[in-house]
Amino acid sequence: PLKLGLLHELLTREQMLDATTLAVALKALPLTLQNPRPVAEAISTAGGVRFEALTDGLMLKALPGVFCAGEMLDWEAPTGGYLLTASLASG
Repeated sequence: PLKLGLLHELLTREQMLDATTLAVALKALPLTLQNPRPVAEAISTAGGVRFEALTDGLMLKALPGVFCAGEMLDWEAPTGGYLLTASLASG
């Protein structure tokens, strides 16, 4: 796939198999938006995984070991940093 090809240009096969190296590379990957959508289409302000489906530690009850954070959670918020703050605060 095209997305994987980009990583193959940056990392060796051995580096791709190392979770830490792969995570560092993914986090450092620059993304340039060519044609961003209008704000009304680009920003989500509602929806997500219901809190009843999560443990107190934000793990999915139906899929132990899978955690949710930030915009994955079902809560409504205005834009302007609130979603970013919630993403950072929830994990």
